[in-house]
Amino acid sequence: MIPGLFETFCCTGQAVVPNRNIQERKWSRMNTTNGKIAEQSRNRLVNALLVIMEQYDFREITVTQISQEAGLSRKTFYRLFKSKEELIDFFFEGLYRDCLMQIRSRQLHHYWEVVQCYFDFCEERKELLLLLKRNNLLAPLFEGSYQYAFKAFEYVRSKETADTYSAFLPYLLAYSVGGMFSMLLKWVENGMDMPSSQLIEKLKDGFRSVDI
Repeated sequence: MIPGLFETFCCTGQAVVPNRNIQERKWSRMNTTNGKIAEQSRNRLVNALLVIMEQYDFREITVTQISQEAGLSRKTFYRLFKSKEELIDFFFEGLYRDCLMQIRSRQLHHYWEVVQCYFDFCEERKELLLLLKRNNLLAPLFEGSYQYAFKAFEYVRSKETADTYSAFLPYLLAYSVGGMFSMLLKWVENGMDMPSSQLIEKLKDGFRSVDI
C-alpha cells in the first residue's frame, strides 16, 4: 500500500487510489524544477571556468578548481559533464545559438547583413574572445560553428534553397565560414582595435576593388 494512505484504509476499510492526473502533475513539477536546477548548475560551472581562465591556462585547470569556484561538488560536475572539454563545448553551443538568434531577431536576409551581424556579435564579446585566444580556444570554437552555418543559411534564404543546392552548399559554407573565421582570428590577434562596421566596409572595398 502507498505510504500516507494507510490511515485512510484503516478508517474506511477501503484503499484510496491516488488520482493519476495529480501524480502526473507532481512529477511534471519535479522534472521542471530539477531541469532548472541542472541548468543553473551548468551556468555556474561555465562562469566558474571563465573566472579561473583569467588566471590559469585552460590546459592546467582541473575539475576540482571549477567545482570549488562554482560552489558545487565534483559529483555534481560529473553528473552534468564528462570533462572540462565538454563544459567548454556546452558554452560554445550557447554562443552559436545566441548568434543565430541575433540573426533571426534582426530579420536578416542578405549575405553582407549576416556577415556584419556576425562581427557585431563578436565585437560585443571582445573580452571573451581575447580570453579564449590567451587560452588557445579559438580553434575549438570554430570547429563547432560549421553546423550552425547550415541553420543560418536555411533561415536567411530558405530550406528549399538549401535543399536545391545541397550538393554544392557544404563547399560554399566551408569557404564562407572558414574565411570569416580566419578574418576573426586576424582581428583578435590585432586586439580587435578596428570597429566591426569599419572592418566590414574595408572587406567590401577589397571585394569591389579591381586592383586586389
